[in-house]
Amino acid sequence: MDRVAKWQLAHPNHELYQWHNAAFFAGIFAAYETTGSTELMNAMMDMGEKNQWKPGPRFDHADDIAIGQTYIDLFRIKNDRKMIQPLIDTIDRIKTEPGEQAKTHGITWWWCDALFMGPPTLVKLARTTRDSSYLDLNDKLFRETYDLLYDKQEHLYAGRDIFDRCQR
Repeated sequence: MDRVAKWQLAHPNHELYQWHNAAFFAGIFAAYETTGSTELMNAMMDMGEKNQWKPGPRFDHADDIAIGQTYIDLFRIKNDRKMIQPLIDTIDRIKTEPGEQAKTHGITWWWCDALFMGPPTLVKLARTTRDSSYLDLNDKLFRETYDLLYDKQEHLYAGRDIFDRCQR
């Protein structure tokens, strides 16, 4: 686990805020919890600093807030508000401002992968800040995605390609 993490950290191939790294750093945090590795902690802190603790540029896109999962986990250890404030500001925008995703697709989380990206971020933020409005937002956005993409007969979520075909 340690060798693989070090190799991947040495060979990045996506912007640090992108969903690929959000998933990767969620794993790095779990590895840190298991090993207590200073090197892994430093890698996460370096990532946060390089991102200026900001989500990606698309404020309403679940892929771009997913990196916030690691910011929140680090905040719980370091207790430095700068680690989560940009994420809070972004999520608060989602609560009050219609974003490009909703304007273009009719809902904010219009693809099933968003359910890995968005809900863990919002739930962790709610638990950490003790602000239930993030749970309310999560429930609203999750329900929209579920209603659009979940096939109750097949018990599966439709992928992005199915949604795209339905929109044509």
